[in-house]
Amino acid sequence: MAKQIGTTAPRVDLGIQMRELRKTAGLTIEEAAKTVSGLTYDKLRRIELGQSTFRMVGDLRKLLIAYGVGDDVDLVQSLEELYKTPASQDWTTQFGTVLTSTKTFAGIESVAHAVSIYHPNVIPGPLQTQEYAHAHFTQVQPIEETTSEFINSNVALRMKRREPFLRDEEPRKLWAILGESALRHPIGGASVMRGQYDEILRLTALPNITIQVLLTDAPVKRLWSNFTILDLGGDRPTTVQVDSGLGSAVSMSDRPATVGRFTRWFNTMTASAQPPEETPAFVETLKREKT
Repeated sequence: MAKQIGTTAPRVDLGIQMRELRKTAGLTIEEAAKTVSGLTYDKLRRIELGQSTFRMVGDLRKLLIAYGVGDDVDLVQSLEELYKTPASQDWTTQFGTVLTSTKTFAGIESVAHAVSIYHPNVIPGPLQTQEYAHAHFTQVQPIEETTSEFINSNVALRMKRREPFLRDEEPRKLWAILGESALRHPIGGASVMRGQYDEILRLTALPNITIQVLLTDAPVKRLWSNFTILDLGGDRPTTVQVDSGLGSAVSMSDRPATVGRFTRWFNTMTASAQPPEETPAFVETLKREKT
């Protein structure tokens, strides 16, 4: 299992495993929900997304019986332990005002072995400096009543999520494709941008991080939404998140067809973007323009 930045969000891990067991059993969410009294389609869907949990351990056991694994003592015990893990041990709970969808994504990301990310208009979170992140949240105000507490919590979570990419031991792999406009779009003024360029230059030197720039005039079909592909390793399903760029997830999916489609798009843009070795020179040029 990949090293984590704290206790893995237990509800997320439980949800991932329950979803895989349901699929193996050949049941839809609606069919599975009907096997447990009081369990609804919406409730089970939220459990599988890591946004909720079972009302009691007995409901979990009944569902495992319906999935045909009720006699697997080790599996049942491990899932019950996830269910019983106190919410206080979920590392995302410390970021109180962050949107639930963002916490869910962070929980799934925390078990990822590798991350592939495309941002056409904004420098992605794993590459952001604290100053850039703060300026970005202040500028876009992703919710109607954006408070300083909301901004500070989101920035703190974003900085925490960077840690696995920067650790010395078994750092998480990152492949990022940035649209040219993401690097040129001014966030927070010249000083913030110069600091952000310096950070990107530092990150390009790390062996686990690859950064490419997709030029505006590159002849390639591109998407105008951010998306992230999470390789969770082991038996966990690769997951795609499509994001608005405003700090909240629009959708997440582990459907093979969806994952395959976004993977092909990513590979196409990888081939059309500037080679990674040209990124430092390009960023240096932009940095000089800010002096």
